[in-house]
Amino acid sequence: MQAVDDDKALGMKVMKLSRMLRLRFDRRVQPLGLTRAQWQTIACVRRRPGATQRQVAELLEVGEVTVGRSIDKLVEAGLVERRSDPADRRAHRIWLTPAIEPLIGELTRIGAAEEAAALAGFDAQEQALLHAMLDRITANLGGDAVEAVTCKPERR
Repeated sequence: MQAVDDDKALGMKVMKLSRMLRLRFDRRVQPLGLTRAQWQTIACVRRRPGATQRQVAELLEVGEVTVGRSIDKLVEAGLVERRSDPADRRAHRIWLTPAIEPLIGELTRIGAAEEAAALAGFDAQEQALLHAMLDRITANLGGDAVEAVTCKPERR
């Protein structure tokens, strides 16, 4: 049986790249006083405004207590708010507040700079091809099912 070269395995490359991107972004947002859990929560609520805490936890693939702590800190900072769900007295929906707008702008700027760094040396055609190939891999692996459990905006 031939050994698998981890450096050539697609899953390992994608995992390594994902980790590198997250760690670089973490370092860049640290001066803003955000933890990874907080910026991921912000990103999720931005894409799914009005999601319940349970939905946010599911979308981020973490426990409700974990996401609850993140939301608590963001509420304390005035960046998100919990609103009662009129259809379910026990549930609260999570919304970004206007106070978060400058932070969203900075997170967006940092994200764009990190993407530019990652794609340095790729021309526009190569970037488009890379995105198309990644989309194709996603579709090959049942991307519709993945989209349903990620913080992508809901299709209307």
